Amino acid sequence: MDIESAFIDLKNKLRLVSSSIRLDSELLLMKSLNVSRAHLYTHKEDTLTEDQKNTLEQLCQRRMLNEPMAYILGKKEFWSREFEVSCATLIPRPESELLIEEVLNLTSETENKKILDLGTGSGVIAISIALERPNTTVIACDISKAALKVAKRNKEQYNIENISFQESNWFLEIQEKNFDIIISNPPYIKMKDHALSQLTFEPIEALISGNDGLDAIRHIALNAKSYLNIDGLLLLEHGKDQENEVNQILTSAEWEVIKCVRDLRGFPRLTVAK
Repeated sequence: MDIESAFIDLKNKLRLVSSSIRLDSELLLMKSLNVSRAHLYTHKEDTLTEDQKNTLEQLCQRRMLNEPMAYILGKKEFWSREFEVSCATLIPRPESELLIEEVLNLTSETENKKILDLGTGSGVIAISIALERPNTTVIACDISKAALKVAKRNKEQYNIENISFQESNWFLEIQEKNFDIIISNPPYIKMKDHALSQLTFEPIEALISGNDGLDAIRHIALNAKSYLNIDGLLLLEHGKDQENEVNQILTSAEWEVIKCVRDLRGFPRLTVAK
């Protein structure tokens, strides 16, 4: 089988599961053959080895089972950079870039702010902020040892020194106080949400937060003040239908100047509180 035949075969198979058939086929071939996209089109007549055919078949089978391409490839682009992901971490979503945008709006390049990222996962948000604001000190924590291993490899990939990672169940192991900003993209999906049927490959503990999806946000809202400076800020990502509930939680916990920020599609996605 040559590259052109393999490409045609892949596209036919992926029609059943993919909305981006050509792109997925290209990426699976590139990974299987360890070649560039240009190579696929300039060496169409090259014959695949048995090892390459076996690898391609295995990757194709994973995609046919609806496994996300990010997990198959082991990487995902976020904030114009490529990051490692694994089944121990959520796949970064474009809407989470709003957290970074808001932190950048609230800080300047010269300020030496101290930032805490709760539930960092693969570390993409915290690392992106650390790269954009090199004078900041960023501490990022997660309860998952496996996720933190991925986050630390992502840190090493970009060779940055102003970020550190810590294993902690929310604030439990955080010894430092006096943060200027606390950010979090916590679990916020309801226990019985129908959306979970589309997320079967992602770590369930990073998705679900109680019956109404708000347990983690309640916990953070009640405890974050103890770790913030006076006038410190809390930034919480949440579901597009949770604006009012999150506002009520923060109001009950006596937060002030509560503001909801909308994403590029106009959905309320991020709440900032002082």
